[in-house]
Amino acid sequence: MSSSLISQALWDARIPLHITHASSSSSSSSSSSSPTAATTTPPFITSVPRFSYLALLLPRLTAYFNLPSSSFHFQDIQLRNLPIGLLTDLYQPPLPFRLIVSDGPAWDIADTFLNSVKEADYVRNGNANQIMKMSKEHTTQLWHAVLDNDYAAFRSVNARLLNAPVALRHVPLRVYVPSPPPATVPVPAAAGSSLGHEAGREGEAGSFRVVQALVSAVGAADGKPRLLGQVLKELMPRLFPSARDPVLAGVVLHGVGVPFEAPLGELMREAAYPDGWLCLVVTV
Repeated sequence: MSSSLISQALWDARIPLHITHASSSSSSSSSSSSPTAATTTPPFITSVPRFSYLALLLPRLTAYFNLPSSSFHFQDIQLRNLPIGLLTDLYQPPLPFRLIVSDGPAWDIADTFLNSVKEADYVRNGNANQIMKMSKEHTTQLWHAVLDNDYAAFRSVNARLLNAPVALRHVPLRVYVPSPPPATVPVPAAAGSSLGHEAGREGEAGSFRVVQALVSAVGAADGKPRLLGQVLKELMPRLFPSARDPVLAGVVLHGVGVPFEAPLGELMREAAYPDGWLCLVVTV
């Protein structure tokens, strides 16, 4: 399958959702004979693209439930402002993905997305010249392509970012490590990497850590494309003792396991999220 067909298939993939409001959920747990339970609003059922964001549903949910709606929970876990496909990879829910919406912190999704695009551009090239040289029209088109799930519109703009006049320096890579980690397999950070909490305290249900480092697309000594297994072993050698096989753990990308022999640069071009980041989730 060509890279364009792979990318198109990822943009076409959808996640089914079953959404209730916290007020409705509370009332439905009470006696079914109560007047409140009898008037509970039915769940909001839909499906959304893997590359979309939950925040984009908020206007529809607020109107549907006629209640303030600004944050999402899954099994008492408050969800972060991440692509829906990445949330699905992180929490591995049975489908449909059952969520509870409620009033809470608001999300500024458009600015967050464009800032992430700039960060990815800087990582790839050592500067953010490609995105900074873009016109307002093109940056707006990039975000609107995500809003409309329009791969053709996205591809025409994203090509300007990926086809820089300089060689690819680093791959924008984030490896998500769900907690709690296996007691016998600590997850150390490699030298020069950043390892931080993204949700909750270590060991809390639903929390995870993100391993992020400057990862070269090619080997410094031989100039050959770097493979996924090599990079995972370098970043987390105790969790990934082999560069060839997932002995203790593997990684998932867009709902499927990724072979360790996959070239990292090709993975980025074909399967990065629209903000430019290649996001892998560790599975044990």
